[in-house]
Amino acid sequence: MTVSERRRPTVPNYDLPNAAPEPLRRVQLFVNSIDREHEREWLPAWLEEQGLPASAFDRAVALREALRALLRVNNEGGTAPEARAHVNEAARDVRVELGPDVVTLEGADPLAAVTAIVLTTMLDGSWGRLKVCRNCRWAFYDTSKNRSGSWCSMQLCGNRLKTRAYRSRRKGAA
Repeated sequence: MTVSERRRPTVPNYDLPNAAPEPLRRVQLFVNSIDREHEREWLPAWLEEQGLPASAFDRAVALREALRALLRVNNEGGTAPEARAHVNEAARDVRVELGPDVVTLEGADPLAAVTAIVLTTMLDGSWGRLKVCRNCRWAFYDTSKNRSGSWCSMQLCGNRLKTRAYRSRRKGAA
């Protein structure tokens, strides 16, 4: 085992069946840089991996949580105006490059690169498939034909929510 493998944080594989395709996968990994259920924060390791200083932590958290709010809108509806405003602000660090037949968006740093991916996928229509789970708030890619996926995993969160609803109904009936 190398030194970098020992320092790499253990990230759970909750999203294995619902991993987003590239480049959305990069956004998914960024949003999933915190495990709220077990109170684990992996963002400092992500920043280090990307070559960003620890001083970028607050900026990264703000972007991550704005993206999480937008992913919640993808799952549950709504508008999230504060999150949109934050991403609009972050978009100022994204460069627009005009090619012969294509326009590309590129980030000046890794956080701007994540923002560029978000903007590009919003334009190509794939953004709506990236959502956050209604239970654990983990980002997942909705592979259903009609884009109706609500949970990161039916075995984990779907089962938990359905069991909770069942017990609540049974308790109310008694």
